[in-house]
Amino acid sequence: MAELTVNGATLSYDDRGAGAPAFVFIHGWACDRTCWSAQVEEFSKDHRCIAVDLRGRGESSPVPPFRVGQALEDVAAVIRELGVAPAILVGHSLGGIIALALNGRHPELTLGVVAIDSPITTETGAGSPRSVSLIREAGSMRAVEGFIRSFAYDPPHPAALDYLERVMLTCPADVGAGMLEDLHLVGQDMPRLIKEADRKPFMAIWAEKPLGDPAWLRDRTMFLRQEPVAGTGHFVQMEQPEVTNSLLRAFLDDASRDPRVSLR
Repeated sequence: MAELTVNGATLSYDDRGAGAPAFVFIHGWACDRTCWSAQVEEFSKDHRCIAVDLRGRGESSPVPPFRVGQALEDVAAVIRELGVAPAILVGHSLGGIIALALNGRHPELTLGVVAIDSPITTETGAGSPRSVSLIREAGSMRAVEGFIRSFAYDPPHPAALDYLERVMLTCPADVGAGMLEDLHLVGQDMPRLIKEADRKPFMAIWAEKPLGDPAWLRDRTMFLRQEPVAGTGHFVQMEQPEVTNSLLRAFLDDASRDPRVSLR
């Protein structure tokens, strides 16, 4: 584990391997970097892999604000400080939204984007103000426990179920609420962010019951690769790590043939 202070917060991250392009893994809402263990283990064999704890999660300092707009600037600062641009951003759930927003604001830092079961829809974040209110009023993530438990497949994958209990449901209320407080505003910019991502290698990996809207996304892109993974809940990369890693390898192959980018 390494640490880096950016934008007034100390962020913890794993930094393993060598080789370009680098992978930067961004966890989702109320999660932490440990959800990427299988991907870091695999891709650090021949690529530099960086998995970041966003502020307030894992071992990073709980310095507000925690919203998407701050998270993208924090990850962008890490990419610059470590000198790994342009990198492949791989984001799970809310992390995929952060990756899209980062690419939209700092395209020079991004070689391509992979979003894993991210809430990419025509109404991204529309319900987040209510969730923020519920969490803040209750002072606990238990206020949205039903929604969080819906992330598990039936029957639930043991590792994913343990992760929901151990990491998501124990997230501090101010952090969990803060991570959602500007999501509806980012959602309003989603059509532009999708258009910008489609100018580069772009892939969406979906759970069996997608959190986002693959059809809506397909209708707004020309080059997007979409990959559903049967028999998985929301944590595709934990429940089916070998399939996820194979898809990421295929994405690398796509990028190597894409005339719009240059792998170095």
